[in-house]
Amino acid sequence: MVRRVATAAVLALSLGLLSALPACAQQAPTAAVAPATPTLVQLPAPDGRTIDVSVWQAADEQAVVVFGHGWGAFPGAYHKIIEYWVAHGFTVVAPMHTDSMRHPQRAEQTPQTIFTTRIVDLAVVRGYVKAQHPGKPLVAAGHSFGSLNALMEAGAETAAGSQGDADVKVVVALSSPGLIPNVVTPATFATVTTPVLMVTGDADLVQGFVTDPVDHRAPFDHSPAGDKMLLTFAGGDHSLIGNADAADFDLIAATTLDFMRAHALNDAVAQARLNALTAPEGVTIERR
Repeated sequence: MVRRVATAAVLALSLGLLSALPACAQQAPTAAVAPATPTLVQLPAPDGRTIDVSVWQAADEQAVVVFGHGWGAFPGAYHKIIEYWVAHGFTVVAPMHTDSMRHPQRAEQTPQTIFTTRIVDLAVVRGYVKAQHPGKPLVAAGHSFGSLNALMEAGAETAAGSQGDADVKVVVALSSPGLIPNVVTPATFATVTTPVLMVTGDADLVQGFVTDPVDHRAPFDHSPAGDKMLLTFAGGDHSLIGNADAADFDLIAATTLDFMRAHALNDAVAQARLNALTAPEGVTIERR
């Protein structure tokens, strides 16, 4: 019975996200500068697959971000925010999941295998990061489906059970997939005590799936209070991280960086900036 419920829930997740996230994957970079080329690493998965991983190495590495892309997307689609983090000392390691439009085995996947392989991919990548970057603080980040994965790495409990990693120091969730019957409910986030920064918009809708932008607030509203922060952009849609104007992108980039510094590196100066941050016109900042 439990397995049937989980299967139905994963189907709901996949159908909803499939209609929305490839749009972000197809967006051209907003910067005029060509994206930096990451190092490509292939890691063996326990099920015999090979996981293709992009690594953007920071010159002065302070911490490592494990990043999950949105449904149908790929790591390079997020190069602008990734390169910002890397330039400021955060190495980014990002697997290409089996739902990616660029994955050679995508046609062979089912909603059930995609949900499972994402969990496996990220567990393998975290193990790789811990071995290759020993002692570096670990950040979980992602967009949409990837943000759900990041929250799961921080203890959020879905139909897949607990996938929490105690080494994850902070979560950066760029939008979320919303609430999903039997998979993601308000109770899902009751176990997330890790610091979480969420970024969303009041037009963050997923056609045929998320009809109320408030759904995207769930990780902020329903996780235990303490070190939780939410930025909501007027007019921001589900692909905000890809189509934000220069001012909005700068705010997102600087805030995510300070949040990671404050909670992964115990940077008191970054925390002071976060505490003093005020919302410009068109943006709401909430803390709890």
